[in-house]
Amino acid sequence: MHTTPYRLLFGTLIILLGASAAAGETLWLSDAPPCDSHKGAHSHGGRVEIRRGIFHKHLWLRVGNGPQEQGYVTQESRFAPLTLIDPKGRVSRHEVGVDKAHGLLDITFPMPEEGFYNVYLSRRQVTNGERRFQIAKAEVLKHSCREGHDNIEEKMPPRHNAAIALEIVRERRPKEDFHTRIGFGDTVSFIVLRNGKPQPDAEVTLTTALGWRKHALSDGRGRVTYKMIRDYFPPWRLFNKRHAQSYLVKAQYRLQESGELDGQAYDHTLYSASFAGSYFPSRRDYESYA
Repeated sequence: MHTTPYRLLFGTLIILLGASAAAGETLWLSDAPPCDSHKGAHSHGGRVEIRRGIFHKHLWLRVGNGPQEQGYVTQESRFAPLTLIDPKGRVSRHEVGVDKAHGLLDITFPMPEEGFYNVYLSRRQVTNGERRFQIAKAEVLKHSCREGHDNIEEKMPPRHNAAIALEIVRERRPKEDFHTRIGFGDTVSFIVLRNGKPQPDAEVTLTTALGWRKHALSDGRGRVTYKMIRDYFPPWRLFNKRHAQSYLVKAQYRLQESGELDGQAYDHTLYSASFAGSYFPSRRDYESYA
């Protein structure tokens, strides 16, 4: 892992994407592979690869208006490294590769420390006089029960990056630990930050795995709250209490900013941030059946 100075790492990361990433669609980071043939083990933080005892996370950059859309981003020419913050707050840069089997943008990084890792990737472009600044963020948990459960409080608080133009932070649930899962009926809150400060009146949309959407405006503290709906109704004989579904949160905010980017003039900027996570069947569902 190569660590570089803080101010260099938190500059804008620009990536050139394939034609599949339309300017108006959401970009987000996901650990869902493009096909079932991808190898990986399951952990408390989702799919991982274990190499010589070290967890490695594999992410793909996806595009679309929700988790139900299967778009993945292809590499067109050149792209920049991503920014990674580890559980101890150390900042590093990692190269974005290409999955040779599918030609997709491919991100892999080691997770030697217990706790949450923040990953950021972004792009800028001008379309019809509007600068569009898209920031994709992933919060990835690394946890192995073999390492115990002592002193986890210091590893739980969410992190943010004050140099990021627009960012979504998931608030921790009461008494949350590494085993906590968001379930149907649970209330989940997010904070929208612009350069590290709460952003009121941001347009925020939560989209579930099957395409249900809920729109909201962030309040004076940059906060929005949702209740996760139940949208998993298999026959009981097929019910899986560990069934993971993805949700996607997108926040947008416009500013009257003028300038020029890559020779194209713009008179305002649309900032767009994404944050993807997982939710599961509620314990109330399968305990009531028992």
